[in-house]
Amino acid sequence: MEKRISPENAREGMVLARAITNEKGMTLCAEGTTLTEELIARFEQMDITDMYVEEEETLSQEEYGALREKIEHRFCLSHNPSSLLGKLKAVLLKRLDSRQGSL
Repeated sequence: MEKRISPENAREGMVLARAITNEKGMTLCAEGTTLTEELIARFEQMDITDMYVEEEETLSQEEYGALREKIEHRFCLSHNPSSLLGKLKAVLLKRLDSRQGSL
């Protein structure tokens, strides 16, 4: 499933369901691209009014807990949050939290 949103409603980690093109039909950003804060800011500067992103399924409490436990286990040796592994763990947990929904 996909949903149409404005750049103001875009969040880092969302995935484009359709390519973003300019008025001449040139592709500015390909389908399947994961959005970053920088990319979202650029779309706003370019006056992109809307985009289509993949709609994520909300996780159940059980699914959320199991995935969080798996991430914690896989990164159990990463104690420094500013290391590459620490940053990767933080990104994964943030993405997981965004899929939890309003449970």
